[in-house]
Formats: sequence, C-alpha cells, structure tokens
Amino acid sequence: MKPRTALVSTVYAAFLIGLSTAAWAVDMGAMKQKVETVKGQAENVKKEGGETAQSAKDLKAQDVMKNAGEAKDEGKKLKDAVTGK
Repeated sequence: MKPRTALVSTVYAAFLIGLSTAAWAVDMGAMKQKVETVKGQAENVKKEGGETAQSAKDLKAQDVMKNAGEAKDEGKKLKDAVTGK
C-alpha cells in the first residue's frame, strides 16, 4: 500500500470513528433525558395514586358513618314501632 493511501485510509477511519462516537454520545444523552422524564412521570403517578387511595379511604369512611347513622335511625323506628310510640 502506498503511504498516501494508508494516510488517507487512516484519516477516513478516524473521521468515521469520531462521527460514530459523537452520534453515540448524543444518543446516550437523549436516552438519559428520556429516563429522567419517565422517572418524573412515575413519581407523579405514584403520588397521584396515593392521593386517590387516600380519597377512596375518606369516602369509604364517610359512607360507613352515613350507613351507621341510617341503621341507627332504622333501629329507632323499629323500636318505636315495637313499643308503640
């Protein structure tokens, strides 16, 4: 191989390796950004899920209290009916 051809081949190979490395670095940067975005979304979903679970518990407690009050009223009505009041 002629020295000039070897030199051109070496420069060309170095150029291609440099482009590949730069493209890989940009791709890794984009991947890292996507991972951070997904992490943030997962944290938001977890937070909203916790808030929803707490709301459901609160609503369930309110329903239980309402049902207990209604049962108490029904009990009073039955007692009054039995005792004739």
